Amino acid sequence: MSSSNPKAVIASLVAATISTVFPGFAAGALSVQLTAEYGVGEATYGWALGAFFLSAAAGSVVLGRTAQSLGPRRQITLALVGSAAAQLTIALFSTEFLALVACMAVLGFLNSGNQTAINLAISQARLPRLGLAIAIKQSGMPAAAMLGGLAVPVIALTVGWEYVFGLGAAFAVAAIGPMRRQLADGAPSPAQQKGELQSSLASLRTLGLASCALAFCAGSLTGWIVGSGVDAGLGAGQAGLVLSLGAALGITVRLLWGFRLDSITWSPLLGAGAMSLVGSAGLAMLVLRSPAVHVVATLLAFGAGWIWPVFSNFGIVRANPNGAGRATGITQMGVYIGVFSGPLLGGWIIETYSYSVFWMVVFAVALFGAALMIRISPEF
Repeated sequence: MSSSNPKAVIASLVAATISTVFPGFAAGALSVQLTAEYGVGEATYGWALGAFFLSAAAGSVVLGRTAQSLGPRRQITLALVGSAAAQLTIALFSTEFLALVACMAVLGFLNSGNQTAINLAISQARLPRLGLAIAIKQSGMPAAAMLGGLAVPVIALTVGWEYVFGLGAAFAVAAIGPMRRQLADGAPSPAQQKGELQSSLASLRTLGLASCALAFCAGSLTGWIVGSGVDAGLGAGQAGLVLSLGAALGITVRLLWGFRLDSITWSPLLGAGAMSLVGSAGLAMLVLRSPAVHVVATLLAFGAGWIWPVFSNFGIVRANPNGAGRATGITQMGVYIGVFSGPLLGGWIIETYSYSVFWMVVFAVALFGAALMIRISPEF
């Protein structure tokens, strides 16, 4: 796959990235409204957040292989259409909590297929600056979190939370056209269909474990940072805005690193580990229950602690040019398990103990994930 307009290719893939991951982050940002709507506590609501990522973990490896044989354009199209339909179902028909959980599970499965196909599309597009392209694409994740945070004061607290998912569905539909115009529909080559890996399965699985730990922290942030802010003394709208500011800072830092990635001479996973160590300081600060500290801690945790996917995905795609879909399918399974565990375990810890205890656990997991990233870095 080649393109005469790399900027248009990346823009279309970023829009597609945001479209299918948005509902997972929106459910976290809307935790205050949806727990009240369905009459459930934090521990129970954690299943709605977790269902999205557990389902994504279940589909990641299989759909990574499917992307290699089906081709990115077709798989991304199917994911976007399905995501729009599931989000509309939540907005229009979800009156029971179990229905919400079921829709979130469908959305998570579709997201895993979408993300592996997008990674494959980037590796096949022959873009002049792979590192910058991946950084821009990975900025779609915090962009979705930022939009979810903004949706609280702008939409959920004005016209209703249902409209958040309705707009999410509309965005997914709107992303289909630009993506299909930029990606070729030709059959994948035999090498691409096979998805041959240059990295060993052992190194990919170890990287998946490190990603699992750091994704646990990311899932905890996006799933409970708004509720934590309210608990610390902020209003629901204020807490949503703080989430958006943190996500915006994360986007900025990801892009700044993206301009340097293609020229670095050291392993990208060293950067992942180092930035995660810096971000863990923000997680430790969240233990303190103060509105002002919460704001600063959120910015630090997002601005440094959620940068690692740029480094790790760059390392994976660069090392596995023909098998990017398959390789990221393996590591993304770890990511989804981690993001699933964060909201689910977090709900239980918060309800049983406190937000302070929860953030202590998240801080410890961040240290483990950062150390493992640094250890496996020579392999990439």
